[in-house]
Amino acid sequence: MTVAIGINGLGRIGRSVTRIVASAPHLGVEIAAVNDIASTDKLAYGLRRDSIRGSFPGTVTAKGDYLVVNDHAIRAYHHERPERIPWADHGVDVVIEATGRFRAGTTARTHITHGGARKVVISASADDPDAFLVYGANHLSYNPAVHDVVSPASCGVNALTVMAKVLLDRFGLHEVFTSVMLASQGWQRVQDSLVGTSREDPRLGRAGADSIIPHNHVVGDLVRVALPEIGEMRYSYYCVPTPVGSLAELSGQTGRPVTVEEVNRAIAEAAAGPMRGIIAYDPDPTVSIDVKNNPASCLFDPSGTQTTADGGVTVRGWFDNEWGFSNRLLDLARLIGDRLPVPSSRVSWSVA
Repeated sequence: MTVAIGINGLGRIGRSVTRIVASAPHLGVEIAAVNDIASTDKLAYGLRRDSIRGSFPGTVTAKGDYLVVNDHAIRAYHHERPERIPWADHGVDVVIEATGRFRAGTTARTHITHGGARKVVISASADDPDAFLVYGANHLSYNPAVHDVVSPASCGVNALTVMAKVLLDRFGLHEVFTSVMLASQGWQRVQDSLVGTSREDPRLGRAGADSIIPHNHVVGDLVRVALPEIGEMRYSYYCVPTPVGSLAELSGQTGRPVTVEEVNRAIAEAAAGPMRGIIAYDPDPTVSIDVKNNPASCLFDPSGTQTTADGGVTVRGWFDNEWGFSNRLLDLARLIGDRLPVPSSRVSWSVA
């Protein structure tokens, strides 16, 4: 089955999803329609030229109400409110809500109740979704009967959770502390601004290229929502002035003393086996730019592993904010679409 998706918001996540689908035509996913307040001409330009990803590896043009991507036509809408987008007209199975504006489960649900889509995946740490599903950790708990609006949390939560999952399953894990250094975000400002910031914290309006900025509003404890067995945890997030490439570190206590070699071997085996494509393992000394365009949720860095005689452990991994997360959004959309009871109608990818 090919899952028809709609994308609301062609920002950094929406464009990444589109590039991934366009470059891998056999993913089992097709983009039927998109919505963004920018004009179709500007959407085409944004796909063709990207300061982080480079030039589009193919062709993108605007033709009337369509984006034509590698000769495939995608209907483009320009509505400000999600309830006005006619997803049902294009047989959309799953909407990826990627604007960053409609994170509440009740608002995102209007893609279904008003637009006629069948399911919604919010590309952020959402407010009150039906479920938080981190692919590779708890995605098999998806229940199509009750989970209409789901969230995969955030890129940082994904990187942390898949490392925690391996440690938990192999050695036990509790008393967890996590820290994330997050590359520059799209909502950050070039110069200081006290209005229109992401949150009420005035620090989030400070010039993003000039400071390391604490981001206390990122919900780092969603790791334990996906893995409740680890119990209470502490976390910290910081936005750092790098264009791409972020770092996740996790410390905790294992159920028994372990060695660095045991921990690294466990991660390497997971990366080569059940978490292939979700965790990547790189024995070379790495820096943040090395993870650019890596599709994994976490590029594990074995040089960062530490252990103590009483069962303490620390691990670290890199992640490309948008690229790895966008790949997981598509994994989740495909999982959800494949479990729909009746396939929706397919749409044509060509325009006259």
